Amino acid sequence: MLNRSETHTPQATGDPETRAEPPVASLLVIDDDTVHRMIICRVAGRAGYEATGASSYEEAVALLERHAYTVITLDLTLGQHGGAEVLHVIAAMDLKTPIIIVSSSTETIRRETAAMANLLSLNVCRTLPKPVDLAQLRAILLEIRQREAVGLAPVGWST
Repeated sequence: MLNRSETHTPQATGDPETRAEPPVASLLVIDDDTVHRMIICRVAGRAGYEATGASSYEEAVALLERHAYTVITLDLTLGQHGGAEVLHVIAAMDLKTPIIIVSSSTETIRRETAAMANLLSLNVCRTLPKPVDLAQLRAILLEIRQREAVGLAPVGWST
């Protein structure tokens, strides 16, 4: 089982202006499904990321206020609040973190949500269906990490 104490990024104050900078590569996994969250965290770990899981909208917002991340994966259904609400919070915080939507929602909903997020000046670089293709997710995470290492922005969004 994943030990959450090992997956958090360094502590910082709650002031958004003083959020901790991400380590070499960090991932925030926002998903209310425990199994999917743990699997994505493990895949991320194997791709060289320090992964942190958030199981709810509230937990995700609290983590985003305290830490900076290299990449975010986002499920679109999070109980009472949806992933679109998390996207609005990320936009309000003016974060440019690459976002990968990983959801069991239809392809049309994933695409429309990504388009809406990009209109909010967010960086949704991929959308993936659940169950997620682990090899594909790992390849995307590696690509983002490699592009960041040489100072390139992640590739634009796609399915």
